[in-house]
Amino acid sequence: MRLINTTTLKIEEFFDGHAPKYAILSHRWLDGEVTLQEMQAEPDTTKPGYQKILSTCKQAVSDGLAYAWVDTCCIDKTSSAELSESINSMYRWYAEAHICYAFLSDVDVDDITSSPGEDVFVKSMWFSRGWTLQELLAPEHVTFYNASWHEIGTKASLRVAISAATQIDVAVLEPGANLEDYSIARRMSWASRRVTTRKEDMAYCLLGIFNVNMPMLYGEGNRAFIRLQEEIMRDSDDHSLFAWSSTDTAARGLLARSPADFADSADIDVAPSRWNKEPYAVSNLGLKVQLPMLPWAMDTYLAALDCVRFGNRLGIFLRLLPRENRYARVILNGEDLVVFAGELAAKCTYRNVFVQQRLWGSVLAEERFYGFWMRTLLAPIKSKSTNKNKDEILSEVITRGKWDDEDRLFELAVGDSGTAGAIFLREDGKSTTIKVGLDGAFNPRVQVGGSIFSPEIGNLDIYSQAGRLHPSWMDAPSHSMYLHRGTRLEGLVKDDYSWRITVHNGRIPKVGKMGWIVDIERSGEGGGKDFSRICDGCDGHIYNVWYKCTVCEEFDYCSKCATNASRTHKHTFEIIT
Repeated sequence: MRLINTTTLKIEEFFDGHAPKYAILSHRWLDGEVTLQEMQAEPDTTKPGYQKILSTCKQAVSDGLAYAWVDTCCIDKTSSAELSESINSMYRWYAEAHICYAFLSDVDVDDITSSPGEDVFVKSMWFSRGWTLQELLAPEHVTFYNASWHEIGTKASLRVAISAATQIDVAVLEPGANLEDYSIARRMSWASRRVTTRKEDMAYCLLGIFNVNMPMLYGEGNRAFIRLQEEIMRDSDDHSLFAWSSTDTAARGLLARSPADFADSADIDVAPSRWNKEPYAVSNLGLKVQLPMLPWAMDTYLAALDCVRFGNRLGIFLRLLPRENRYARVILNGEDLVVFAGELAAKCTYRNVFVQQRLWGSVLAEERFYGFWMRTLLAPIKSKSTNKNKDEILSEVITRGKWDDEDRLFELAVGDSGTAGAIFLREDGKSTTIKVGLDGAFNPRVQVGGSIFSPEIGNLDIYSQAGRLHPSWMDAPSHSMYLHRGTRLEGLVKDDYSWRITVHNGRIPKVGKMGWIVDIERSGEGGGKDFSRICDGCDGHIYNVWYKCTVCEEFDYCSKCATNASRTHKHTFEIIT
């Protein structure tokens, strides 16, 4: 490292580990700074930067120090290699300094113990710069000087005022503080309201605070902060790295875009009990992490993090994407970072999550209806009596939400999962059980026939709502003739039993959202003609009436999908019977 001889003002070089005691300057760069090349030649002594160097050396001599370090003239910024090495060494250089002089050029008061003086002090631009954060935290001893180089206090004596200005814990500003005792999120929050001239420096100025090293790549922009977080992950399993929040409603990655996303994370700590013990991995599929998760909304999981706020574990929302095991972090109902209640732990399943950071800003598909529209059933359903006829045949509907015989919607509440609803359908002396639900991976499941009661319900009353809606019916053997398993991406088409069952993703008029539409009919019902065509709306076979698009080749609808064609396919159709 290079040091200034405080007596001769000449630049001298020392190998690391062999440098003498030195003072170090912390300041804001302004116009008129002096470079290494100028200092080695004949510096312009009228420059404000030279006067700053002169005052630093004068104070160092007064403190009995023969050397001082000033970043403007002790680093050769024309060498990218030296600049990279210096930035990676900066925190250590400040930590090893005998004393740090913090020069506040915009503070012109001598007494900051009074309210007006303290107000000027805490509003100094020095507290808003990215680089000065490590210059405050790394040295054991920091002395503050105003614009006239009058001493106005030390880090120790001003720690309460500094904490108010920076939102850094007072304990961090006391001698012997260890930054490793504080969560990643908390440390990031200290930088969240600071700025740097270049985007990349917002990451580079934090290297020492997280005890990591990485090469400088000016021109990479926000990618620098992603690289910083990836370097942090190599040596830390602190989940608070993911405990940031953003108002961006588009898809997000697991990693934040800047320290500003941690502005509200100053009160987040590492959880005392760790649920996740698997290492992270970064690959071409994205960041891989294993998290305990449970279904929370359509295609969306609530995932638990190993960090807490005021003792409460936190969680984030991850939405499944069309590709297998691919996720994006999302906001759900205006919430981003939420409390993960302790009683949810028993319902969690560990899942491997792949999240690609480049998804940030991608527009997500519209949020789908969390449930099913029972568009077609084996018979008209009537679950509530409208007259006093004691012989009226009523079907029974079991649901956690509301049911209307005309709308026929089974909706799961946010935070709920499993069985959406069950129907004990009665008609002309016959009765049929129909159940619909979503498994833990949001694949649709349909039961037609069999028992209304769920197996393996533990101590639940089999006649209770909870007992009959228990999701254990979805775990029936693969050869079950009653259970039909669809997939999250393709839905379900079953036409090889006595029932013709289709579950497809379409627009549900009543709610104005896309969602699962269920049609259950008897195969060949009504003796209608089989056109040997597949409906492009629901992937089911077309019977009775064939709607053929007059514009698109090979685009066909069944009669059910044709009723919604004005929304889904706005061309005209030829009706073939």
